[in-house]
Amino acid sequence: MRIQRHCHSEDETIALAARLGSRLCGGDLVCLDGPLGCGKTRFVQGLAAGLGLDPSAVCSPSFIICREYHNQTPLTLTHVDAFRLTGAQDLPAIGWDELLCSTDTVIAVEWSGRIRSALPQNRIDVQMEHTSATSRMITLAAPDNLSSRFDRLVD
Repeated sequence: MRIQRHCHSEDETIALAARLGSRLCGGDLVCLDGPLGCGKTRFVQGLAAGLGLDPSAVCSPSFIICREYHNQTPLTLTHVDAFRLTGAQDLPAIGWDELLCSTDTVIAVEWSGRIRSALPQNRIDVQMEHTSATSRMITLAAPDNLSSRFDRLVD
């Protein structure tokens, strides 16, 4: 599955991510890549909203690497920022293998390209690119076994 969407504002980016988030299940991994300021953290805020979590609680985990968000919903959102990691060898410190095995956690990784060798193939890739100061092109890609959950994701 591959979907492209041109989002003209942060609100559109958040809304697209919320639609994706509402279709996620425990054990899902969402990998985000794109240049600085392209909206990766805003996208994760939308994922949180779609999971029934407070999107305003989501902030960039750049300096602490990993944040968890949960409330009365059955799923936890674990938000990882790989920007400051030197590579996949740093992942054991955040319990990466345990996170990947968790059936009640959705993982969102910003700057996932920095840890590409540690990423399973069964993941959702989100590539973001600036198209202007306020808009971006977002490409979602997932393996065929996940595609049925994402039908009609983009209206």
